[in-house]
Amino acid sequence: MQIEEQVQAEDRVQAEEQVRVEEQMQVEGQDVEDQHENENVIPNDVQNNEESDTGTKSSQQTNAMSINLDVSDVDSDQSCPICMEQWTSSGEHRLCCLRCGHLFGHSCILRWLQYSCNSTNRRCPQCNKKASVKHIRMLYAKKLTAIDSTEYDNLKKDLIKVSAEKNNLRKELTCANIRLKVYEEHVNSMKKRITEMENQKSKVNVDTCPSASSLTSRKFHLEQSVEICKDGGCRVLDYNPWYKLLAVSQKSTTALFNGYGIRKMDCECFNLRQFIFLHTQAIRDLTFHSTQQTILLSVGFDKCAKLVDIQNNMTVHTYQTEYPLWSCCWSGDNPNVFLTGAQNGVISQFDIRQTSSALSVLGGNGDKSPVVSMAGVPPNPGSGISRGGFIACRLNTCYTYEIKDTNYLSKQMFIEGPFVSVRYDEKNHHCLISSRPNSRQPHARHIVCTIEKNTSNEEIVTYNAVHTFQAGNSQQLLSRPCYLSVEDDTLVAAYIESSSSVSLWSVASGQKLHNLPVSDSIMDLCSFNINNNLFLTSLSAKKLRLYNHGQLTQT
Repeated sequence: MQIEEQVQAEDRVQAEEQVRVEEQMQVEGQDVEDQHENENVIPNDVQNNEESDTGTKSSQQTNAMSINLDVSDVDSDQSCPICMEQWTSSGEHRLCCLRCGHLFGHSCILRWLQYSCNSTNRRCPQCNKKASVKHIRMLYAKKLTAIDSTEYDNLKKDLIKVSAEKNNLRKELTCANIRLKVYEEHVNSMKKRITEMENQKSKVNVDTCPSASSLTSRKFHLEQSVEICKDGGCRVLDYNPWYKLLAVSQKSTTALFNGYGIRKMDCECFNLRQFIFLHTQAIRDLTFHSTQQTILLSVGFDKCAKLVDIQNNMTVHTYQTEYPLWSCCWSGDNPNVFLTGAQNGVISQFDIRQTSSALSVLGGNGDKSPVVSMAGVPPNPGSGISRGGFIACRLNTCYTYEIKDTNYLSKQMFIEGPFVSVRYDEKNHHCLISSRPNSRQPHARHIVCTIEKNTSNEEIVTYNAVHTFQAGNSQQLLSRPCYLSVEDDTLVAAYIESSSSVSLWSVASGQKLHNLPVSDSIMDLCSFNINNNLFLTSLSAKKLRLYNHGQLTQT
């Protein structure tokens, strides 16, 4: 019994001695590992571990030397335990830790706590201790290796920037493709129209030969020449079919009224009648009402639009605007509405039943050049202005305005300017647009066209040119052409500056029929039919000439 107890006691002593040896070996191994790590990272701080145990030895410092950290020295503890990627010194994956002390990349542990764990069971993925987002701490450790992600972050920013540029270029490419599609459809439509016209060419020539021969035999001759104002100042004119008179703008010839007004002329006996004083500055446009026989609308540089009763020679009402006015017209959809075009490109809408101010103001869509000419367009189902409205030409752009509810919708016509005048022929639903020469077009042009809907883009309208009449290589004045309705044809009359003449073309055949020489520059042209006689009236700065379309024998 004593022997067994003695043996057990010896066994316990040996076991305890073995445990002490193992613990001593672990301590020594840890000390060697710590010493090796300190030598690799901070050699100047290496000290003898035995100094702390004995307390009697003096501190010693090693010689300063820099040892670069090699990739082989980085162990697996330098990577994030969630994504197994090395953490960085900046950016989303920078080094951080939880309250328990475990290290992670910031984006990984944030995603873990917010999405991988529910709100009641957020824990550390290493030790499973409770954790939350507010426990995350950023670390700035010297002895830990972190990847310098500065270049990576810069490249990431560059990638975002390049992606944004790519998206912008893609949008521009899409817009360009849409425009190309619109132009291709327009070209195909024009090709189709050309084919149809070529197929009907022989028939048209046969049908128009008698008419062309008849028109050639009937020439205009000068019937009357009347001096309106010897000092000049005449600009525009219009014809009243009910009272058979012309209204001609002129400068006042009396010192009592220093300004501008209109002179009435009786077209049956060619006598000048009363002068009506209207504006303090030059009159730029005037037009009679289409249904109210006595109403005349005039605008001028004095920023005023006036309604005049030509029967009583009185001003009915004056509308004030902010800018000088260049043009006016009556709306084709509403006889009570008229429009004025200003020097800054703004179009104002007025109602003769409301005399206080303009109903609305239409901007120039970026074009602030003067509105040089306007023309009312009545409703025409199937056309580009089916509900009616008007056309306005600024110096640089041409727009149609179609009524919708109570507002006018603007749609651009892509015709080359700079523009001079616009007229509308209600008989044939043709639009006459005149423009000056430019760098691409060396001649002045008078384009007879129809206005069509654009099925692919509702914001624009297309035009189909019936004829384009060349009118010389120069045009300094804003001379206005006109339509003439004769027999089964329609003529276009326009002043040619380079040849000092008035030319007339046939819309049916496209041929030039007449050429009337003139001695001074023509400002405006107007036609009227009285007692079955067709007259063409030309207005210069001083004189009014009336040409009669009489029957002459062809030579």
